[in-house]
Amino acid sequence: MKKLCVLFYVLLLSLGNLFAQELSEPERNFERLWQIFDKNYGIFLPKRVDWDLLYKVYRPKVNPKTTDDELFDIMARMLGHLNDNHVRLRSSTRSFGAGILNDIKREGFSLKLVKEKYLKNKFIKKLNGRFHYGWLTDSIGYFHFSGFRDLAKSTEVIDEIVQEFKDCKGIVVDVRFNGGGSDLVGKAIADRFADKKRLYMTTQIRRGPNHDDFRPPKYFYVEPDGPIQFTGPVILLIHRWSVSAADNFALAMRTLPHVTLVGETTSGCQADQYGGKLPNGWRFSCANTLFVDQNGFSWEGIGIPPDIRQISRQEDINKGFDKPLELAIDLMNSGALKKRKDLPKFPIIK
Repeated sequence: MKKLCVLFYVLLLSLGNLFAQELSEPERNFERLWQIFDKNYGIFLPKRVDWDLLYKVYRPKVNPKTTDDELFDIMARMLGHLNDNHVRLRSSTRSFGAGILNDIKREGFSLKLVKEKYLKNKFIKKLNGRFHYGWLTDSIGYFHFSGFRDLAKSTEVIDEIVQEFKDCKGIVVDVRFNGGGSDLVGKAIADRFADKKRLYMTTQIRRGPNHDDFRPPKYFYVEPDGPIQFTGPVILLIHRWSVSAADNFALAMRTLPHVTLVGETTSGCQADQYGGKLPNGWRFSCANTLFVDQNGFSWEGIGIPPDIRQISRQEDINKGFDKPLELAIDLMNSGALKKRKDLPKFPIIK
């Protein structure tokens, strides 16, 4: 019986090798890309993407005569259905991004305009310009940061900023054109605004052959930390180019009852990613984790929505107007911002 099992295994292995040898280079690269995502992509289920169905649509388009340009187009169209800014494909001559940021211009915000028109007297720049902060009025503080890096140094800067604004009427926090980075840095910054410990995110790494196979979850909490915390009115400015860790920072801040999100929906790419290479040398990136909020909902491909929507158009910036920032100032000056009640975990149906 053991000999029969061994012979059967050898036969299957031989057939598999024969099948692999019969595949042309375009076919082999397509198969490899599809299999990598099939085994590693973490967001098929919340996005309701039928990856097997897409294989049946796009695999027949690849044959031994498929050119490199044609193969790249086929792969890009297939990956595009994932609607994921963390999914990319690169050859030596071409690059493709599978999310909305691939289809829109990087515009609608100017830090130069903020510094020249809206900040009073002077501003302070930290960490080679990653952080800028100053006063919008005598009682409203403002700070913008462009990325989440260097945990220890960023923690020092945020403590300095909170100390500067500790007695102000309110703070405007700005993550427009923030390209992301480490979620631990985002948590450290959000902790300086926390009133108590609150769950804001759960993450799981994809592991296993099935699309619902994951490692045990990791929980992220926003909680008071640092010398002092600011729990007065806070407005967080967001838009489509608030990316990755900036998505998750918005997720943390929106759990705080004294924080109001203003602007546009964030980029909608929260999950961690890893990179790899296909047999032909093309590079790819794959999001291999699942991120959900405190209620178990995934905002992947959607983005974190603002509480008050205010579009920032490039023509307004060109004319010298930052409408989201002006709205934030008006909201602060109104004196009507109030702490929200904690939302129930599930909607109340009457």
